[in-house]
Amino acid sequence: MNESERILLDNKWLPSEDCEYLILLYETFWNPDVGLDYNGNRVIDYSVFSGSTEVGQYLRGITKRLQDRIQEFFGVTGLVLESLFLAALREGGFHEAHADNEKYVGDKWIPNHTPQRDYTAIVYLNSDFSGGDLCFPQHNVCICPECGLLVAFPSSGDFVHGVARVSRGTRYSMPVWFTRDMHFAATLGELSEP
Repeated sequence: MNESERILLDNKWLPSEDCEYLILLYETFWNPDVGLDYNGNRVIDYSVFSGSTEVGQYLRGITKRLQDRIQEFFGVTGLVLESLFLAALREGGFHEAHADNEKYVGDKWIPNHTPQRDYTAIVYLNSDFSGGDLCFPQHNVCICPECGLLVAFPSSGDFVHGVARVSRGTRYSMPVWFTRDMHFAATLGELSEP
């Protein structure tokens, strides 16, 4: 891959105790009214934690570390948080191949419903499941998620990615998107400042 086509992989980026805490938050706060993604998988948007100073501070700290690491690795500046989720893919769950800020229509890429997303980061929270590999078909790369692994990449059509079906267990992750467009900045300040 050339410089513009790199994928960031940091093993053990997030310590296991942090992963366990995020899974506990997910299991404590998810309910059918909280949310589903476009494939029907269970997700929690960070806004569910509004009102919790402790969780807000914690998520702000993780987001800042992610932002710094992505800017350093990709040599960019000016990124701000666009959104953060906690997600669970249960047995049979998957994501079809897609780009995060574009869709392929006819013979060209055009903006999708989230064109403001510039960089995607996924932090994996557990290892006790089977399947659920993250695959980049254009690059012939498949990544087996492990607890604490950080994967980051540009959100464009150059990085189409999908998730293979989970064949056993539940695959927990924390997907996070960053943008340069301040109009779409989602501040974790919405999560009670101390």
